[in-house]
Amino acid sequence: MGAGIGDTGAGSGPDTGGGRFSRINWGFYGWRMLPFAWLIYGLGAAPFYSWGFFLPEMLEDLDMTRADSGWAFGIWSFCGGAVAPLIGVCLTRFGPRPVFTAGFLSVSVAYYLTSRAQDRWDVLLYFGVFAGLAHTFSTVLPTQTLATNWFLRWRATSMAFLLIAAAVMAPLIFYVDNAILSRGGTWRDGWAMIAALCAALGVLSFLALRNTPESLGQLRDGARSLDELQATVARTGAGTADQWVAREALRTPQFALMVLCGLGYAVPWGVLANHGTLHLRDIGLESGEAGALLGLMALVSGFGRASGALGDRISPPRLLGFALALEGTGMGLLLFVRTVGEARVALVLLGLGFGMAYISQAATFARFFGRRAFATTTGVRFAVGAGFGATIPAATGWAFDTQGTYAVPFLIIAAVTLTGSVVAFFLQPPRKKT
Repeated sequence: MGAGIGDTGAGSGPDTGGGRFSRINWGFYGWRMLPFAWLIYGLGAAPFYSWGFFLPEMLEDLDMTRADSGWAFGIWSFCGGAVAPLIGVCLTRFGPRPVFTAGFLSVSVAYYLTSRAQDRWDVLLYFGVFAGLAHTFSTVLPTQTLATNWFLRWRATSMAFLLIAAAVMAPLIFYVDNAILSRGGTWRDGWAMIAALCAALGVLSFLALRNTPESLGQLRDGARSLDELQATVARTGAGTADQWVAREALRTPQFALMVLCGLGYAVPWGVLANHGTLHLRDIGLESGEAGALLGLMALVSGFGRASGALGDRISPPRLLGFALALEGTGMGLLLFVRTVGEARVALVLLGLGFGMAYISQAATFARFFGRRAFATTTGVRFAVGAGFGATIPAATGWAFDTQGTYAVPFLIIAAVTLTGSVVAFFLQPPRKKT
């Protein structure tokens, strides 16, 4: 690969001699790359959070119903999940760097077209299909793969650091969105700005990211010797986990159960991204109050993501179970809120639970199936969940349009999340046949 930010020069290869387990190697490019990856992932979350914020104005301007908005977001989610296995293959073959770059540059075009939409069909095509097919190339799956490729002992910690970025950036994103609307701008201006941002992130991805430590003559975690790396492999059980290939991992019962857990944490978050602002406005809150509360939920999810780093010290599936219990409780309570204070409690629980589950789910996959199978198995999980991600926001909107309440979908979603909590508590690593 060409030269980029922080490339190591000659003599940076690993020492293959012996040695005790060493301290953190701050000369390791993985540590120096993390801040750039953090910024890329955090700002790359702008479309997800901005969709719900701009939605009320889009509904009025384009004569859309809540079911229409649910279908648009659902198609976006479905297309993103449907191409996830392909993304997993691309990550395995080409690495995260070109996947990030191509993804951001492609999706910037889709969001610019969204800013020019004239009716619901344009939104379904430009945002739902075009952006949906491209955005997953530049979001969570490449980010998780990047952390898995570069770290072993510090895998959950690095994932937590990277994935916390979206939570930290969310209040800033909501603030900018609100500033655009309150100062005479429109939702079209917002999507045009997001398109420019994605193009800039594509350039930064090319300059700053690298696929693996081996491509720079280094070892995972910045280990100074093969003996040091093998000590980490022995302690974490990664030697067995890294022997899994995707086709074997996909046949295990643990994979199927993890899909259920994935629905438990992802569906509530996706539904609130589409209907959260609308629900809070239905109970009498202003747009600014709703945005502040959803920004708080996203910010609190950052603390949950940070706590996911505990997966380097205790069992990630147990953390996942606890996280889903918090998230399911918050989702259920949200239906009954009537004041800002009550909404704050429900959204804090939901944010904490989602953030912790977001990290714990990825850490569990990495612990169970290793670096070799991670991208493909995670991509297939995303694809399996894509159908639910496509239909549930639309069904939630349809339920409100026909019944005038979110009661049934909110309670069903809470029940699924709490069921996933029980499943996660009892998950055990798969045993690979010799």
